[in-house]
Amino acid sequence: MSKKVKKAMLLMFCSFVFISAFSGCGTKKEDKNAQSALSTIKVWTNSSSTKELMTQLVNEYNKTTGKAKGIAIDYKVYGDDYQQVINLAIKRGQSPDLFYVVGQKIPQINQGNIMPINDLPGSQVFIDRYREFLRPVSNVIDGKVYSVPYNVETIGLLYNKDLFKKYGIVDEKGQAKPPVTWDEMLEYAKKMTNEAEKTYGIALPMKWAGYYKYELALPYISSIGHSYFDNKSGKFNYSEFKPVFEWLLKIKNDKSYFPGAEGLDNDPARAQFAEGRIAMKFGAVWDVGVLNDQFPAKIDWGVAKIPLMDQDGNKYKQFMTGADFLCVSQTAKNSNTSKVMEVYKWFNSDEVLKEMYENGKMIPYNPEIIKKSKTSSKKGWTEFASMVADSYPAMEQPAVSLEGADYKQVMAKIW
Repeated sequence: MSKKVKKAMLLMFCSFVFISAFSGCGTKKEDKNAQSALSTIKVWTNSSSTKELMTQLVNEYNKTTGKAKGIAIDYKVYGDDYQQVINLAIKRGQSPDLFYVVGQKIPQINQGNIMPINDLPGSQVFIDRYREFLRPVSNVIDGKVYSVPYNVETIGLLYNKDLFKKYGIVDEKGQAKPPVTWDEMLEYAKKMTNEAEKTYGIALPMKWAGYYKYELALPYISSIGHSYFDNKSGKFNYSEFKPVFEWLLKIKNDKSYFPGAEGLDNDPARAQFAEGRIAMKFGAVWDVGVLNDQFPAKIDWGVAKIPLMDQDGNKYKQFMTGADFLCVSQTAKNSNTSKVMEVYKWFNSDEVLKEMYENGKMIPYNPEIIKKSKTSSKKGWTEFASMVADSYPAMEQPAVSLEGADYKQVMAKIW
């Protein structure tokens, strides 16, 4: 091989190495730019009941839509220590971009921990979708929107169909016949209490902090048309709840309830219902998961509408609680706010809520989403979901501190 040819080949080789080296640098630079364009948006909640499904949806989002938009959602679900974890993160200035606020939002606003959705770019079109659903205190404070409705939680009467049939409380077709009035509930509870067989008419889990609210005061709303705070008059009105508390004392006098009400928490009460020892118990949509998964029921059970005090009297809509999901942290200002808004929209999208509903996790705030969705096959889900049409999310009471014992403490003392 001549020297000229060798020289030419050497030049070609060096050129190739030179070009390859720079091509490599160019690729690395492009990769680095791509990585820097990726925004990680942190989201924290305490929603353990939806953890598995939501994590699955988030992972799918990160691989598809998120990847295309340069977004990676870092989703974390905490347990009983959630409040302590979020408080510590806020104190250190390390709170996530989006998080679930437990309790009233006003203290978080006053402390500068959360900011209105209005402050995120492109939020107005998003907020306009919710105009007919936004509620004062829960979503809107001082004219600013801090969260949007996410799901609703309906309340009904759980009843043991097997016990109803055993004691002959059936309709003309021989099917279990749930009570229509509170008096019938009293009568049925007495009939199905059998100490010898360890079966009891009703469960009264008074150790549970939510008992007097969710199993006495709120169920009674369909008989009188207002909560203990009457939004029409703008006053607290407990006097009209006297009949339902008198009903409770009759249950006590008849001894037709599961023993040890004062020391009975909600989980043990639900476990006893699942075992077949309790004929009736007030419950909410979240009990579908409890009786299907946590304490799989060994009985045939159903969900009935809440009884009325007077079957022939006024009938009002049942109460349902409205819930939101995420608020925007003040620290989100340090992130790409446009991408924070994209993530907020996705978590609250019809697409995500449809998945939650079809998997028996949540009932969407908007009935139109329900109409477009398949119904979960989980026992009890259809009954609770059907109550949305006959229920309403009652307005929140004013964010005021009352002097003295609250109504739950007073009722407990009287009992």
